Amino acid sequence: MSLPDILSCRHSIGSALWLYSYLLSNTQVVDLPWMPVAGGIWVSDEQLAYRVDVTTATIKRWRKKLEKHGYLHTEVVQPRFRRMWLANANASIRQQTLLAAPVTSGVVN
Repeated sequence: MSLPDILSCRHSIGSALWLYSYLLSNTQVVDLPWMPVAGGIWVSDEQLAYRVDVTTATIKRWRKKLEKHGYLHTEVVQPRFRRMWLANANASIRQQTLLAAPVTSGVVN
């Protein structure tokens, strides 16, 4: 999903655009329905809060909002760490990405 695509939903996403923009800048674009953020490296909400310069509670709220609207998928790999994927609007099977999350081996939150 490119930034212009998500801007059309800015009223429902709100300030979570800041987190989306940061995650997108750390995502290698691939032709898959879901693009791994930071190459699949585990990331904590605290680390994101430090990078985006907001509170951890704000990151959690934004993350949940992006997940709810189908722009972000996360997998809990340890109590404080997650793997993240962004939806890819340019993938050839985009319509299915809103229904099917990436295949993961752990607990999905």
